[in-house]
Amino acid sequence: MTPHPELDSEDALDRLLADAWKGLLAAVPDGRHEWHVPVLSTIDDQGRPSARVVVLRDVQPESPDGPLLRCHTDRRSRKVQEMDGARAQAAWTFYERERKVQLRMVGRTVAHVDDDIADQAWAQSTVSSRRCYMAPHGPSDMLPGWDPNLPEAWMNSVPDLASSEAGRINFAVLRTVVQEMERLELHHDGHIRSRWRWDGGDLVESCWLAP
Repeated sequence: MTPHPELDSEDALDRLLADAWKGLLAAVPDGRHEWHVPVLSTIDDQGRPSARVVVLRDVQPESPDGPLLRCHTDRRSRKVQEMDGARAQAAWTFYERERKVQLRMVGRTVAHVDDDIADQAWAQSTVSSRRCYMAPHGPSDMLPGWDPNLPEAWMNSVPDLASSEAGRINFAVLRTVVQEMERLELHHDGHIRSRWRWDGGDLVESCWLAP
C-alpha cells in the first residue's frame, strides 16, 4: 500500500491544483496567511537573480490569457525596470510551514503604470498603503544617512484621501501571467511533487515529478 493512497485516483492532480488556487485566493485578504507574502524573483540588468518579498494583491485562476498573479510596487523600483524585453519574466515562491507546501510559479510579467489596470488598483488601495508611494526617494536610492523615506507632512499619520493622490505617479502594478506552477508537499514518508503548464488560457500539462 502506498503511503498516500489518495494520490492514486485519476483526479488527484486536479484536486491538488484546485487546493493550490483555493489557498492563494484565501491568502490575498488574509495578512496572516503565509502565502500573503511570497518571494518575487527577477533578473537584474547584470543578469543576476534578484529576489524580494512582496504582498500578494490579486489572484485570478482563470483569465483569457491564463492564470494571473498581482502585486504592487513603486514604479521607481528596480523590479519595474527589470520587466523589459527578454527579462520580463518573474518567479513567485510561496511556502506554508504548517502544511509544508511550496508553490513555485513562473510567467511573463508586465509592469502597469499609466493604464486602466494601474488606475483601478490605485482606486482600491487604502490611504495607509498610498503613503508608501509618496516617498521622496526612489527605492534603492543611496542616502547620506538613515531616512524613513516617508513624506514629511505625514511622517506620523496617514494622509487624507485627496493628499494621498500625490503618490499615484509612483504607483505601479506587476502582473504575471502564469505559464508554469510546481507544487511540493514535504512528508517523511515521501514528498509529493507535481507540475502544471498553461499556454494562453489553456491548461496543457498536468504531471507528477520526482521530488
